[in-house]
Amino acid sequence: MKNSVLPTIVETLHTDVQNADAIEDHRSHINDLQFTCCICRELINPWDILRHKQHHKARSLLGYKTGDNPSVLPSLIIQKEQKISGIEASFEYKQREIQKINRSYEMLKEKLLLLTPNINRMNIASEAICQVINMDINNDIVRSIAACSERNASWQSDMEDSFVILNNYGQRKNTCFVGIFDGYHGKSAACTATVELPILLLDQMSRVDDSYTLTEEEKVFVSSFDSVFKEDYKQTEESFTTDRREAKYVNIEGIHVAHAKAFWRMDRMLRLGRGESSKSRWSGCTAVTCLLDGLTSDKTEAMHKSTQDRRRLGIIHIANIGNLKAVLCRNGKAYCLTRDHSTGNSLEMQRVLQCGGSVSANEDCGLIEGCSKVTRGLGFHGDPKLKSSIIPVPYTVSIPVYSTCQFLILASSGLWEVFNECEVVTMVQDLLAAFSVCSPIANPKDVISEHNLQEHNVEEKNNNLKASDCLADDGDKKSEVLNSLSDCETRTEMTNNVHICHTEEIHGETAAYVCQQIIKTAVLAGCQQNITVCLILLPGCGKVKH
Repeated sequence: MKNSVLPTIVETLHTDVQNADAIEDHRSHINDLQFTCCICRELINPWDILRHKQHHKARSLLGYKTGDNPSVLPSLIIQKEQKISGIEASFEYKQREIQKINRSYEMLKEKLLLLTPNINRMNIASEAICQVINMDINNDIVRSIAACSERNASWQSDMEDSFVILNNYGQRKNTCFVGIFDGYHGKSAACTATVELPILLLDQMSRVDDSYTLTEEEKVFVSSFDSVFKEDYKQTEESFTTDRREAKYVNIEGIHVAHAKAFWRMDRMLRLGRGESSKSRWSGCTAVTCLLDGLTSDKTEAMHKSTQDRRRLGIIHIANIGNLKAVLCRNGKAYCLTRDHSTGNSLEMQRVLQCGGSVSANEDCGLIEGCSKVTRGLGFHGDPKLKSSIIPVPYTVSIPVYSTCQFLILASSGLWEVFNECEVVTMVQDLLAAFSVCSPIANPKDVISEHNLQEHNVEEKNNNLKASDCLADDGDKKSEVLNSLSDCETRTEMTNNVHICHTEEIHGETAAYVCQQIIKTAVLAGCQQNITVCLILLPGCGKVKH
């Protein structure tokens, strides 16, 4: 299927083409921002993050507590010998652990003796693809969405990540769909899921909520796979689906079931092997999707009115499979909305072992069948043994959106390889604050504030109305005044449109620039994977720390 199947895709703007020179002149100092370490709260330059994190890990391996640093070399040597003797005396002798202790010792020794080389700022060759969608200003929960991808050519030969952003999803206003797909062993599965999963989910959502509708092309696409989903499979699906006609309002559980069924169907379609070249190892992908519902349908409005808290602006439905993450910033705090499906999760490891899978010790947390870190995903059908352990069951969650929600960030595993949720949220807050200060578009001399604009409009209209009353008996002068009033309203409308246009530009450029800076920082921090970042600015995006 081609992208033409999805007519709801909004044409995107390449922000690096628009006003690139002016933006760089006014915002070049953003590149010199320092980020706060979540462990020691020390300010770090972007190009020093990798070594700074390595030092923290080295101190932890040698048994130092947070905030403790070796003061002299003899104490560092004693600490190393104690750790090694403890490992050698243990029941399981691990040479690999001793090697880690020795490497940590050498790193801290260099820092203690001031032998660490001076790391100058590096220029990262960027091939980032950035796309921006400036949402309708009347959207209740979204101000702007930007997504940025980087191949990370120093480590990766191919770009296996993919993403999709759909506005007016399901032909519903105030509704958006965002998805990021992280490919494994090739990009075929990720690219296929990018195009087809949104349609499969829309088909399932239309059975839960009448306000979601498919186009004729999408209906033809869904029906073309009837031979893949036999009647017995459909009956099994229907057995755990709530009839939407019996529900007085949209059932959140029904939406979660719709996500699960869409992921299962997508995995079944990938079993056809379309676009796969290898006979023994087909591609796979992990995914995180976000459905932003602005509560526009009658059923969702009923649900909205039935709640005690009427400040709710909408609902975000998150589904993830694998090790991608979605993190919400609300009131300046980070909230992870996804669940990790990898060998680092003890529950997932237990499930894999119970299913008869094996976990090798190639990595710190092990690899399933020696080749995969993820325990859930789409595809991976080329290896039956591996596929028996990797299941297509997503984790789903729905959360309300309030005016205190600032932004939502979705990213592939490349970003979370080097940063945790709190570090990413802190970076985004710092970048948003810096961008708002130095943005030439946001200059108060160039853009009238909303409060001053309203006062100006009210005052000018009142003056014209007073003049109209005084000249009520003079027909010619009265017509002049009415024409003047009409001109005032026209100017007011034009001024409001200019204000809205500037606001959209600010939000779009801000989101795009933050995504690019996060990717650049992740590469400097030692990321060795493809990186894809999507930033969704929510109603509280203006309430960032300064």
